[in-house]
Amino acid sequence: MPKALKLDFAPEWLALLALAVLDFLWARAIGFHLSINWGDGKLILLGLVFMLLLRMFWHRGGMMAEYFSLTTAATLTFAILSYLCLASSGPLVDASLQAADRALHFDWQAGYHILLAHPSIAAVLRFAYDSMVYQGLYFCVLFALMEKKKNLREMFWLVLVMGLFTSLGVLLFPALGPFKLFSAAPSGSFLPEMEHLKSGRDLNFALASLTGVVSFPSFHTAMALAYAWGFRNTGAIGWLIAALNFLMLCAIPWYGGHYLIDMIAGAGVMLASLAIVRALGRRPLMALPEAAAVATQN
Repeated sequence: MPKALKLDFAPEWLALLALAVLDFLWARAIGFHLSINWGDGKLILLGLVFMLLLRMFWHRGGMMAEYFSLTTAATLTFAILSYLCLASSGPLVDASLQAADRALHFDWQAGYHILLAHPSIAAVLRFAYDSMVYQGLYFCVLFALMEKKKNLREMFWLVLVMGLFTSLGVLLFPALGPFKLFSAAPSGSFLPEMEHLKSGRDLNFALASLTGVVSFPSFHTAMALAYAWGFRNTGAIGWLIAALNFLMLCAIPWYGGHYLIDMIAGAGVMLASLAIVRALGRRPLMALPEAAAVATQN
């Protein structure tokens, strides 16, 4: 096989393909229809084209482009899975989640009014909340340039396991969140999509317009902790990323429309997923692709 066609992340692509097949079969089973245009996959295809071009003279660049395509495809695949889970879920559990917040003495409305009264604080927290996609891009660029494929692979599997856990949470514990409970949804929020899915009617959606519909556990919380962990050995960069993710955690209840108990569950998801990925990473079968790649280079 030509060197340019060899994949750095073949097992990861296979796992994603299996998840895409699950999405397809599930969608057919429940009458979920997704309109897809050629433009929806342009970033994935562009990344793969750059992978082929760069790998011929700059392997790190090719690795970076492939990982970008892989994670972009994973984002779309998990977005579809979350929609399917919410569409297939049972009764809403908002009352139970709100009761848990009251038991924790967490006042969502009080924090909401503080942010309304302090727009500068609100702007900082909004920036932190929206930084997740940029952190993902930076992680891809930094660790590919450092040629740390192991870190890239470990982060992919961590996010994949977290995505499976949070999707299961959507299926078993569906909720619309404080935006619905307190009539505080901002314009353009994901709440209408969530209500549409729970209605069970006219399940027609466009891939390009999919939004986040995960409430419990909080995927944003899991990702904030995952990136703080992923950048941990990068010196000053790691400390800056940790500080940014601390601000993200402070923003999640009001910009992600989450209960505090959602965040606690999200933190649990991250820790459980990390334990699973690290335990499996020590098994010979999980280490085989990396070992094979080293043997090929030698």
